Amino acid sequence: MDRVLNTHFYSNPWRSHIVELMRGHTTSDETMTSVGVFMRSIGMLPLVVSKESTGFIFNRVWRAVKRECLHLVDDGIASYEDVDRAWMSYYGTKMGPFGLMDKVGLDVVRDIENVYYGESGDPRDAPPRLLLDKIEKGELGVKTGKGFYSYPNPAFLDSGFIEP
Repeated sequence: MDRVLNTHFYSNPWRSHIVELMRGHTTSDETMTSVGVFMRSIGMLPLVVSKESTGFIFNRVWRAVKRECLHLVDDGIASYEDVDRAWMSYYGTKMGPFGLMDKVGLDVVRDIENVYYGESGDPRDAPPRLLLDKIEKGELGVKTGKGFYSYPNPAFLDSGFIEP
């Protein structure tokens, strides 16, 4: 078992070129090094997850962002459009967290949130009502043509969406 490890390729690996490597309890240093060298040889950037972690590295960061964005809207603090505007304007991205959740699929987002909630038991980790309501209406995002935005022409693609 010293030659077993988890690999997590990011979506669109031909574009992001990132792979996370997570050792098991008995994974040898030699295995981690060998796989890291191999990943670099095929043009990937290996990131080492030092110990077992649900979500590896990036998905834990994304999870925190996603959770807070959902609660900002669910708690009535901001609209999903303004959350996305803030994100897109500050980071210079083509879509914000709500557009990304639509792309992933709101049912998938719910399922992922349920995994974290199951592990923590923290009520703030449970999928918020906002998300559950969308799913109950069949609004799952890009795959159904409606989520937080309507597709194929979501509002965040409009030229004036983040203009002052």
